[in-house]
Amino acid sequence: MPFHEGELAVQERAGVLTDAARIGKFLRRRIPPAAQAFLTGRRFAVLAARVPDGAVWTSILAGQLPFLTSDTEGRVLRIAAIPRSNDPIAPGLVVDASIGVLAIDFEAARRFRVNGHLTGVGPDALVVQVEEAFANCPKYIQAYVPRADAQVPAESPRSSPSLGAEQAAWITRADVFFLGTAHPIAGTDASHRGGAPGFVRVVSPAELAWGDYSGNAMFQSLGNASVQPQAGLLFLDPEGGSTLQLTGTLSIDWSAAAAAQIPGAERVVRFQITQVVETRSAIPLRWTLSKPSRFNPRAR
Repeated sequence: MPFHEGELAVQERAGVLTDAARIGKFLRRRIPPAAQAFLTGRRFAVLAARVPDGAVWTSILAGQLPFLTSDTEGRVLRIAAIPRSNDPIAPGLVVDASIGVLAIDFEAARRFRVNGHLTGVGPDALVVQVEEAFANCPKYIQAYVPRADAQVPAESPRSSPSLGAEQAAWITRADVFFLGTAHPIAGTDASHRGGAPGFVRVVSPAELAWGDYSGNAMFQSLGNASVQPQAGLLFLDPEGGSTLQLTGTLSIDWSAAAAAQIPGAERVVRFQITQVVETRSAIPLRWTLSKPSRFNPRAR
């Protein structure tokens, strides 16, 4: 059985157990050759990990090619970078720690996820033993076109317990973010969320909400959160390379009344913020929006 108890519970409540069982057959314990070729062409990866105090953080690492490489059997993934020491995810990236990795090509609307545990850390690379590997559909991925790298050093992170006005405006404008969750036994997962600008709603400086759209029916993220609510969000400014990292707790609002307030939502996800970390020019990569995903429901 590829799914843990939280995933099965959410699948059952959503009425997709049969679909999930069918799609779950595509989960692998190795990276297939086609995916290895895809990963070789990527210059960044999104990571999710749980730190010693129990919080889950999501971050992004970037570098020059070859950045993501695997052995010929696809059992090991090497990431040619490590986080800065002041990145909140850094304390969680130690040998034997569970890690979720997401590679995405915005322009081609392709993504691939690898979940596993770290067998090597530093000084300039992370080594992941693959435990679960799978592709996702192209839904809700905005077509961002790469631009020339910016040679701007990252600023020191700024931390706060809740969102400031400019940070709230950033989230309201966002058409993409990344979500990290963790299960106490099954491990950590990093995933992508996209939609029209405004699809993430700032309820208050300490709470966000968004509609959960139709997806792959496996519910790894929501299944993890149903067992262990700690989660981490990463908002990326594609044109400026800045990041906004949030950690807190995630819950699912199954009420029809809540879903009816958000176009395209099958349920509503709520996120309570406990800490915010903003880093200007966190990565050198830059993108310009070419076109939004044709799958995006309207935001309001």
